[in-house]
Amino acid sequence: MSAPDPVEFALSPALYGLPTRDELIKLRIWDMHYHGFFNAGIRQHEENLFYVQRIGIERMLSLDIAGSASDPLGVEMKAEDKQQIRQYLEQHSDTVSGLIPIDPSQPIESCQKIEDWIRRGPCVGIKYYGGNPGGVVCSHPDNDVIIRLAAELNAVIYIHTWSKIGGQPRRSGGDNLRGESTPMDVAQLAERFPKVTLICGHSGGDWELGVRAVRRHENVFIEFSGSDPHSGQVDFTVNEIGASRLVWGGHGPSRSYSTELSKVLDADLSDAERLQIFGGNLRRIAGNIFRQKGYKL
Repeated sequence: MSAPDPVEFALSPALYGLPTRDELIKLRIWDMHYHGFFNAGIRQHEENLFYVQRIGIERMLSLDIAGSASDPLGVEMKAEDKQQIRQYLEQHSDTVSGLIPIDPSQPIESCQKIEDWIRRGPCVGIKYYGGNPGGVVCSHPDNDVIIRLAAELNAVIYIHTWSKIGGQPRRSGGDNLRGESTPMDVAQLAERFPKVTLICGHSGGDWELGVRAVRRHENVFIEFSGSDPHSGQVDFTVNEIGASRLVWGGHGPSRSYSTELSKVLDADLSDAERLQIFGGNLRRIAGNIFRQKGYKL
C-alpha cells in the first residue's frame, strides 16, 4: 500500500474556516523549533516530512544537531553518525538547517564545536538546552566567549527558557533544572551584548512574565512554541514588544503543528504581521549567515 499524499486532506479546510495548504505556503513558514534529528534520527526526520509538507512549511531549523540534553557537545555520538548528519544537511540545505547544542559549562569545548560545525560546517546557529551537566545558565560570564564567537559568525542564537515555580521559598524559576535558563537570564545576557540578537525560547513557559522580562531589550526575540496553547498569548506579546520580535516554532514532532499554527491564526493580526511572525523575522535574523553559506532565503 502506497503512502498517502501529504497534499490531500480528508476534509476541505476551507469549509471549516481554516487555511488551505496553498494559503499556508503563501505565508512562507520557517520553523525555528524543530526536533526531527533528535538523537541523530534522520529516519525520524524523514518520517516527519509528511506532516511538514502537509502544512507547507518552507524551512526547518533543527535544534538537536550532534548533541542531546545529557550530552550537549555530542561526545558520546559516533563519528559516522555525525558525518551522516553533516552530509544530510549539506544535501538538503534548501529545506532544513541545523543549530548545534553547546554547553555553557564548557566554553572552550563549545567554541571548538562552533568552529567545526558552523565556521567549517553546514550549521547556522547554536542552542542552549533546558539544562546541562555543569548547571551553568546563559547569564553566567563563561558564556561571553561563546556569544562573541557566535556573533562573529552571524550565527542564530536560540536559548531554551522556562520559569518553573518551586523551591524554598516557592518562587518563579525555583524548580528549574540545573543550568536551565529563565527569560531573566536572557535579559542579563542581552544587557552585556546589546548588539547581538538572542532568541528567548518558549516565552519562558510563563509568557506573561517571560515577555515582560525581556521587553526592554530590543535585541531579544520571543519564540513561543511548546507552552500551553492559550488564546491571547500572541496578542499579548505583540502588544508588549511588537510583531517584529516574534518567531514561530512548530516544536515537531513532539508537539502539534496545528496548535502552534493556531496561536498565530487565532490572534488579531494583520496579514503583514502574520508574515513577519511565520517567517519574515527569522529570515531577517538568519539572513547574514545564510548569505555567507549560499543558502536560499
